[in-house]
Amino acid sequence: LSDEALLSYPTMVDPLKLLAMKLLTNLYEWLAAFSGESSKLYLVVSKMMQMTRERGMRPLSSPAFVLYSNYLAIIESNYEEGRRYVSLGLSLMKQYSCGVHDGQIMFHATHTKLYVEPLQSAQEHFLDSMKVSLKSGATRYAMKCASFYGACTLYTGSKKLKEVVKFMEETRKQMRYHKNLLLYCNMLGQLRTTQRLIGESMIPQISDLRNAFGETLNEDDILQKVTATAVAVYFQRCYEAFMFREVDKARDFAEK
Repeated sequence: LSDEALLSYPTMVDPLKLLAMKLLTNLYEWLAAFSGESSKLYLVVSKMMQMTRERGMRPLSSPAFVLYSNYLAIIESNYEEGRRYVSLGLSLMKQYSCGVHDGQIMFHATHTKLYVEPLQSAQEHFLDSMKVSLKSGATRYAMKCASFYGACTLYTGSKKLKEVVKFMEETRKQMRYHKNLLLYCNMLGQLRTTQRLIGESMIPQISDLRNAFGETLNEDDILQKVTATAVAVYFQRCYEAFMFREVDKARDFAEK
């Protein structure tokens, strides 16, 4: 189908299918955040695309298109089709006025843009996504956007490292306030690496993190609970050790 035909596709009206689309969107987010089973993510996306094709368009068709663009660009290295579907997804977002989902859609869209647009300009879309998320009250996505923006500026060298540290420090405070401890632990590794690069003292291990249930945890407690976060943190530590030629440490973290 042409882009014009897709954008003017019939509207989904079946209440059960509408509910199924919402459940699939939530399932994707749960798998991405907690399970570590990334191989199942695109089975969910495929089902969302199938339902859209068979039953019509709805606001939640927009994240389906954007997530499909992630698969095309990141997994299949099909950059042209990835560019096409991310554009369609963002057009659908505007067409259906997704509201509370806009930050989520823009966040995932930026991942595709990192592959199909110049990196240093594409990363700025994370800031746009963060502002939209904050406006709609989606603080979790706002924090995710801030976390990824900080990582991008660190690895692309597009900002002075002292500016990166300042941004990460402010983001860390917000994450702790909102009790988003998974992203908090992930960003701590990036912050420590940046501090080490500019010769600052690194933040010590944190042992007084309080979650939404009132429990007091340390960083290792959180890593033991959530595989996906542990993998991200160990990769960051491995990369840091590799940069500083600490080969044995790098090997240990790679094995973890």
